[in-house]
Amino acid sequence: MSSVSGLPAMALPWAPARVQERVKAISEAIPIESPAQLFEYLSHATELAIRTYEKSAGLYAGANVLTSYSIRLSSAELSSRPTLGLPGEKFPAGASLLDALEIAATDAVRTVMNASFADVRMPTATMANLAVLVALTEPGDTIAALPEPAGGHVSHRSGAPRVRGLRVATVPYDYQKFDVDLDALPAFLEKETPRLLILGGSMMLRAHDVPAISRIARHHGVRIMYDASHVAGLIAGGRFQKPLEEGADVLTFSTYKSFGGPAGGVICTNDVELAEELSNIAYPTLTANYDASRLGPLAMAASELLAHGAEYADKCIAHARSLGQYLTEEGLSVVGHSQGFTDTHHLALDVREFGGGHLASEKLATAGMIVSPSLLPISNDENKWHGLRIGTQELTRRGLSEAGYRRLAQLMAGVLNDGIELADAAASVAGLVK
Repeated sequence: MSSVSGLPAMALPWAPARVQERVKAISEAIPIESPAQLFEYLSHATELAIRTYEKSAGLYAGANVLTSYSIRLSSAELSSRPTLGLPGEKFPAGASLLDALEIAATDAVRTVMNASFADVRMPTATMANLAVLVALTEPGDTIAALPEPAGGHVSHRSGAPRVRGLRVATVPYDYQKFDVDLDALPAFLEKETPRLLILGGSMMLRAHDVPAISRIARHHGVRIMYDASHVAGLIAGGRFQKPLEEGADVLTFSTYKSFGGPAGGVICTNDVELAEELSNIAYPTLTANYDASRLGPLAMAASELLAHGAEYADKCIAHARSLGQYLTEEGLSVVGHSQGFTDTHHLALDVREFGGGHLASEKLATAGMIVSPSLLPISNDENKWHGLRIGTQELTRRGLSEAGYRRLAQLMAGVLNDGIELADAAASVAGLVK
């Protein structure tokens, strides 16, 4: 039993019954009072997770795999070494040993993102977004964010804005172009008077017209933040767009998705005054110690994108378009099929006929294909998880062939249409990605 003497097993009374049942079943089996037994339990759980992911087709847009260089630089020893402050004035004494790692990560990231300044200390992109909100807004201000079906992230619409005490207005959006409605934007900004407009999102099929959006925004005194969490790898590869050069004031992103590094967040800008303010918000306002073990792998991820990012980005995009075509040929409904499906590594698959995104994603996961449920980037999908979001970045990095994507489309269609047993599909997927 995992419960400590006199205490009940872990419970989440506010959570849905399904969550409570899952937590209770696992919690009661964990031997936390015996370090030796717990080690055996966790070793098995870790090995099972690693082996399962190795046998799965990772099509989840929010994940990736590290390269061998980054894996070799990962160090549990450095995770427990605190580091506060800027290089040259680190606390405590002796922490200057980590300066080389921090400077290398900062320089590599700002170079590949073509930015004058980068701060790599944020533990997540959500925290990076919160730092920008602290820098560019005051409590009670209004900010503008994309609608949820268009990829408006929780850190743009509720989480971080709520912490900062902000009102959020929804940017007018053109669901045919998959971008901000430029014709409606001036009147929207005049009416809502936001201090900040947030671009980028958790579903991106097309680039934003940042030059046009920024011209309109600046006329109304509005700053622009571009959250590149999902497309940072494409930006680094020079195959998508260049938000800072095109008019965004600040760029944020998570480092483990298409960027392919360890978990964490980054803030980039070309504005020296904003960079200084963000640095002071990063520490001591929002962080103190942070995980220094991610610095080396992050520097390597950026360096490898400098060297090979164009080829990697091209393949990610080409594979997404091919997979979209193969899924269409299998009779599935891919959003944007008449427009070439996508300009990124993302695909949006309409699975309403299969019970919606949650049911479809769980079924595919059982068959070894990892995707995520999603709102669809269509105007009538507000708060309805009718779709699946697919990303090709992980399988591109793992080297799946073009024929492999065709076979994956066949297996996905077979699973969703109940034309293949889940165990048989899982075995086929494992062989395909081996």
